Amino acid sequence: MDRPSSPLPRRRFLNLAGAALGLAATSACATAARTRDTGTGRSSAGATTDRNYTPQRFDPWIELDRAAWTHNVREAARLAGGRPILAVVKNNAYGLGDRAVGPLLAEMPEVGGIAAVRVEEALAMREEGVTKPIVVMAEGSENEIEELARHGVLPSVWLDDAPERLRNVSRRIGRPVPVQLFIDTGMNREGMPYTRARRWIEELVESEYADVNGTYTMFTHDLDFDREQLARFEELLAWARGRNLPLGTLHASPSFELFHLPEAHYDMVRPGNALFGNHPGGEGAGEMADLKPVFRLNARVVRVERLEPGDGAGFYRTFTADRATWVALLPVGRTDGYPSEANGTCEVLIKGRPYPVAGGVNSAHTILDIGSEKTVDVGDVATLVGPDHPSVLPHTVAERTGRGFLGIIQSMNPRLPRRVV
Repeated sequence: MDRPSSPLPRRRFLNLAGAALGLAATSACATAARTRDTGTGRSSAGATTDRNYTPQRFDPWIELDRAAWTHNVREAARLAGGRPILAVVKNNAYGLGDRAVGPLLAEMPEVGGIAAVRVEEALAMREEGVTKPIVVMAEGSENEIEELARHGVLPSVWLDDAPERLRNVSRRIGRPVPVQLFIDTGMNREGMPYTRARRWIEELVESEYADVNGTYTMFTHDLDFDREQLARFEELLAWARGRNLPLGTLHASPSFELFHLPEAHYDMVRPGNALFGNHPGGEGAGEMADLKPVFRLNARVVRVERLEPGDGAGFYRTFTADRATWVALLPVGRTDGYPSEANGTCEVLIKGRPYPVAGGVNSAHTILDIGSEKTVDVGDVATLVGPDHPSVLPHTVAERTGRGFLGIIQSMNPRLPRRVV
């Protein structure tokens, strides 16, 4: 398959974005879309898309910034030369909530499909109204493959017995099973090893029980070895072309290779991290794209009290006042995703002003040192992580707590409400 070497014309881009994975929306997708509660702006997972909605509650919540997501998607599409994006929404959207993030990304024209790694993730996004193609980048059992096929989701296969399992599923559903072939070109984690993939590919492509919708590989993020992997993948593709074996949509580039290996962009690119506002490693990545933070972890102040010199706050008197000061309590802690290491290292933003975390971060509480003046009140919104001040940026909190960017967002409690703003 010839790969485009320049930005795609708009008409071809729209065709690819709408049908890059070759799967029309099924009746199950349409049903899921119809059953989504749009009257209140809420989904079954508690996410809301009402811009005017303000939580009248003290429990913490997560805000997803639609404009920031849109910006990052456009930056990724620009780096990809206009190719459509297979947006990776795995591991509960890296912690930010697949039921909220999946539909948000699927609305964008640059996104041709969604990638997940769990059956439940894919089905949850279908339930939330995502009608674009969804790929599960994991091998599944026979029963899981059948469930995915019945919901119009594309399973991946790589095990030697995949032909047998697909044959059985095809007989039960009465049609070929659309699948994606995952080829291992040297990462040695998942995929059919490229060294013995040819006979396996030939059997699947020529069978009546499988519809090979796409083929892909995964790189190691070691650029020198990535190029060796790419050569192996290319050799396999050339062999398939020589035998007139159509392999469907080709994709290989997660965020790192989106930035650093343009020759591997193929028909679609497959970023995850970059869409979430995290630059991949590698020289010059920060200058190649302007990525924005996409979420806030918010809570409301639930208590404000004055301490006298010598008064303590928190377990083991973690904070002891050396002067008369005010302290504020937030009902959010490490079980919600805010790390214990924030105590003494991080700040929280209230009404545009940062206040230090000084009285410990417990399971469900965080104490702030407000200072000599009572400048906050019960009910004020506090942002613990977000884009609105350098001191609370996700990367700032990650650096100060030693957690890393993914360590911060992957810790977000899945029970917290998600609000799209």
